[in-house]
Amino acid sequence: MIGTNIYISQEIQESLIKAAALQQISVEELASSILRETIAEKVSKITSSSEHQTKFAVNPLREMQPYAYLADPNEPVISPDDWEINQNFEVNDF
Repeated sequence: MIGTNIYISQEIQESLIKAAALQQISVEELASSILRETIAEKVSKITSSSEHQTKFAVNPLREMQPYAYLADPNEPVISPDDWEINQNFEVNDF
């Protein structure tokens, strides 16, 4: 059993009291039965709607292989021309 606090308006509280009096049960019993029925109904709607949902689209990349970069491990990352440009760059010290 789960105990919980639920906010309901004054109008709804009065309706619950009147309905419980008519059925000759406690307000707690009436509220619990209403919640049980409502929760069961909502959960059944959720499960039935999830069964009717469409499946995900097929992934178009599923059959593709990862790209293999076939570089020589001894190949420099920076080309020699770019390396020379970066070496000749003067640093300004302020």
